[in-house]
Parts: sequence; structure tokens; C-alpha cells
Amino acid sequence: MTDRPAHFSTTAHPPEVEAVDDDGNRRPRSSRRRRVLVVLLILTILAGGILGGSAWWVSRQVDPPGGPGAQQEIDVPVGATSRAIGSLLAKEGVIASGFVWEWYLRINGGGPFEAGIYELRINSAMADVIDVLTAGPRSAEERSLTVPEGLMVSETLARLASTDKGLGFDPVVMAQLLADGEIVSSVLGAGLPSPEGILFPETYRVANDADAKVVLQQMVDLLDQTFTDLGVETAPSRLELSPYEILIVASLIEEESKVPAERPKVARVIYNRLRQGIPLGIDATSRYEALMSGRSRDDIDFTSDSPYNTRKVAGLPPTPIASPGRESIEAALNPAEGPWTYYVLADSSGNHFFTDSYREFINAKNRCAAQGLGCG
Repeated sequence: MTDRPAHFSTTAHPPEVEAVDDDGNRRPRSSRRRRVLVVLLILTILAGGILGGSAWWVSRQVDPPGGPGAQQEIDVPVGATSRAIGSLLAKEGVIASGFVWEWYLRINGGGPFEAGIYELRINSAMADVIDVLTAGPRSAEERSLTVPEGLMVSETLARLASTDKGLGFDPVVMAQLLADGEIVSSVLGAGLPSPEGILFPETYRVANDADAKVVLQQMVDLLDQTFTDLGVETAPSRLELSPYEILIVASLIEEESKVPAERPKVARVIYNRLRQGIPLGIDATSRYEALMSGRSRDDIDFTSDSPYNTRKVAGLPPTPIASPGRESIEAALNPAEGPWTYYVLADSSGNHFFTDSYREFINAKNRCAAQGLGCG
């Protein structure tokens, strides 16, 4: 009998051979099965990655990054279907995708929606848009007023006085109402050193016959409501600051950071510096002082003993320097945890580099200057 190669089976069953390798040797089926299982595993992983990527993409369409943008008037025509409204909203930049909108409504419900004029923000989350549409369009007996975040009180009054973007109110009358203490915050109390920061930035629906006093009080009432909703009553015990000081901090955050995710970190830098007795070094306070003194915003005196010169004088400035929005107030009330005492602009998108190292701060400042970002 011819000798069998050692790798052949000597059992009564035929060997499981089917494939041949590059050297002419036959491979067992079990090896091939292992390869098939590996391929299937890889395909499963890839499919999972695709599904995961798709879910990530959809989530960004439903709730886009960066937060909502500028206010936009949207005229929903009579007879418009939910699909047509989604296409209109996507075209105007209010939502990211009309296709995802349609499926979002199918899954979560919503509509039909009334025809009419709505005030909606660009780059909004779909849930927020549905809330606005569900509330119904602006009444024919109402006017709309949008006050952006970060305005000084003088700029806010100018917006209210505008016949184009505002309500056509007399700026002298409004300034007098504020100066005489006619407009009062229930949270901040009376006798504030300045009305700066108390006119809350938002879009308002105002009755056609509403006068300046009613509208100004409505703006302050919304600030009070926002403070209450965010738990400002805990600020004295948690942060050792009064509600008015929280408003000051929020105004600094509003001016210092345009990236919502960074605002709690900016708040922490402010609090760390306050507790260590380090001057805040926020140039926006000096720009505010220049404007209030009738100078150009860039005509800054960093040697001044003004309490707004936070490069030299430690502590908070005596008043807010602008009207902060909800996100900045929330950041002031809920600072991030961290040791940072410095931050420097890191790119043209407004992101900052945070550190507690002076050497790292100087290096980051040099990089900022080299990029021409205004850190010279």
C-alpha cells in the first residue's frame, strides 16, 4: 500500500478538503469557515459603523450644533402641508433638512400648523421649531421685536426706537423711564446703579397699542423669569455672589465668548480669578468704559484707575457691560469645574485655549498673534 502523507486523515471518513493554497496544498474547510466568519464579523462592524454614522448625522439634523442663530420671519402660506413647511424652513436655514423634518414629525408627532407669520431662529432644533409653530402665528394685532444678545442699553433703546427693526418708541422717553426707576426687576430689586444689562435679549410679540413702559417692563420681567428658571436664588450660597453680580458676570461671558460650549469655562476662569484676587484682565470692560466716556471703543487706557479697567483693578466691574442672553446667564450660574486662570483665542471660529499655566498662556498668546487673531 502506498504511504499516505502525514497530514492525511487515517479515519474511515474522507478528509474535509476543498480549497487549495498558493503552494498547491489543500486547506481544510474549517479554515475557510473561520475566514468566512472573520469576513462576516468585519462586515457587521462596518454596517454598525455606517448605522452609527447615520444616527450621528440624523441627530445633527434634528438638533444642529452651535445653537440657534439670528431671528427670521417665516410666512407659512395658506394650505401648506407639513412637508411643504419643512421644505420652506430648510430653504430659509431654520432647520437643516426637510427630509429629516418629515420623518421627525411622523415619529414624534406635530402639526398641522396654521398659516401666518412666525419668528424662528436659523439653525434651530426641530423640537423648538415645532413648539413655535404649535403656539400659532403672530396675531394681526401684534408687532414683533427682536433684541439681539450683547447690546448695551443705549443700543437696545436705539433698536426699540427704530421704525424699521423696532417699535418707533421715543428714545428720550425710554431713557427717562429707566432713569426714574419706573422699570423694576423683582429679582434684582430697585436702586440699581445702572439699567445696563436688565433689558433681556429675545424676540417679543408686542400688542399694537403697547407703550414704551409696558414693553420695557416686559423685557425686565423676562429677565426675572429667566433668572428664576435657572435657579438664581442659590447663587449667594453656592457662588457667594448676589443676583446682580451674576448679571455682571453673565455680561462678561456674553462679550468674551461666542461659542456656547465654552461659556461655563469662561465663567470658571472669572470665578477662579475673583477668589485668588487676580484682576480679571477682560478688555471688553475697558472698551465699555471708553464708549461710556464718549471715546472710540478702541481708545482704551489700560493705565486708568477706572473700576472698568480689569487689567489693573481686581474684582468685578460695578455694572454689567451688555445684555447677556440665557446661555451666558446659565453659564454664570453653572461654571465648569477646572483650575484655569487664563484663556486665549485659538482660532478664527472663536474657540479659546484654557490653561492655569502662565507659560502656556504666553505661548498661546504668541500663537494667537501669529495667526492675526487680535492677540498682539
